[in-house]
Amino acid sequence: MNRKPYALFDLDGTIFDSSQGIKSCYREALSHFGIYVKDDRELDKIMGPSLYLSFHDFFGLEGEQVTEAVKIYRDRYSAEGIYQVKMYDGIDRAIRQLRENGCVICLATTKPQVMAEKILNFSGLAPYFDIVCGANLDGSRSDKVELINEVCRQLAEQFHGGKPVEKDRVFMIGDRFYDMEGAVKTGVRAMGVTYGFGSREELLKAGAEFLADTPEQAAEILLSSFPQASVRE
Repeated sequence: MNRKPYALFDLDGTIFDSSQGIKSCYREALSHFGIYVKDDRELDKIMGPSLYLSFHDFFGLEGEQVTEAVKIYRDRYSAEGIYQVKMYDGIDRAIRQLRENGCVICLATTKPQVMAEKILNFSGLAPYFDIVCGANLDGSRSDKVELINEVCRQLAEQFHGGKPVEKDRVFMIGDRFYDMEGAVKTGVRAMGVTYGFGSREELLKAGAEFLADTPEQAAEILLSSFPQASVRE
């Protein structure tokens, strides 16, 4: 029987370079609290984790401040920032190649699901995704472990009659240590991409089993692990 590979993609830094829109919205939210970031590189660390985590851990906001910062960010992001994304060169071809060769394509992102779906629709990539899983607007399900487990649960329901998915068939593909650590903790395979916001050292330290320098290489690595995956069931 054909053993389908399952590709779980991160969004920001893996499919899209969304740094322009995200950083501009962070700046606006932070300025509301009198926090001004002079060097744009200081905002590189916010690419990957949830909004709630970033505003608290990196900028010291607490309680209601975090809630207010997230609201300011999302108001601007939903109006402007959401469309300030650039698809990484070759990612559309890689996703099509995976789809054509029997791979099930999923999204596992800490971005709110409603926004992730809008971006996929805007970019034209939505039809290639079997499952889209993002965070809830209230901040829940924003941990990578939760997201990966939820995707695996939906895969079991849709493709295995409710039986657990074989974890060696599931690849978490992402650019930050959050993605790799989430993969390790959930028992799925960890593939780091070096063209995003994280470094090779960061990805390897977090447990990356594979590293891909381009989207095409990521597809090649995944398909080479499942050479029989050429016909969609």
